[in-house]
Amino acid sequence: MANLPETARSNGTMNAYVDWADIRDTVRKTDFQTYIRKIAEARYVTRKVLRIVNDQAQEHGLDPLVHQALLQIYGSDGTALAVNVLAKRLDIAPAFASRLVRELENLGYVRRESSPTDKRVKHVSATDDGVAMLEQIDQSVYHHISYFHRQFDEEQKMAALSIFAFYVGLDSSSPVARAIREG
Repeated sequence: MANLPETARSNGTMNAYVDWADIRDTVRKTDFQTYIRKIAEARYVTRKVLRIVNDQAQEHGLDPLVHQALLQIYGSDGTALAVNVLAKRLDIAPAFASRLVRELENLGYVRRESSPTDKRVKHVSATDDGVAMLEQIDQSVYHHISYFHRQFDEEQKMAALSIFAFYVGLDSSSPVARAIREG
């Protein structure tokens, strides 16, 4: 913590964030309850956010998994997404992913095209109507999440962040970690 900005050291908000590097061994073994508390915070945030997102998708007439499929399709790297890749991203069977795509296609939110190189492979991309639906849901989610995150104190936020950083394998010396620490 010696290389942290003075404000981060003095207000203590970075302690949990910086400590994530120790989660791999030290904290897990020496202060198991603190480690579990961080997991509990992260799981609470995850469940609450997913519930908010799912509720808002339903308010806009989409089943939560159909909404997740549309997110994955539009959120791909700007190219059409293969149905089998969608299945992998949603952790579902390809046949089920194909049914979700068919539902989105019937709603006018995606278009499905055969791959130019392999006619067996179907690529899916979002339509303008699909993007508009995502924007509507996102606006509703943003409103609810804005209220939700004001309920947390800094320690709770940092506890959850430390676990998320650990889950994604963020190294404490990475450029991302430095950018977060330096604000």
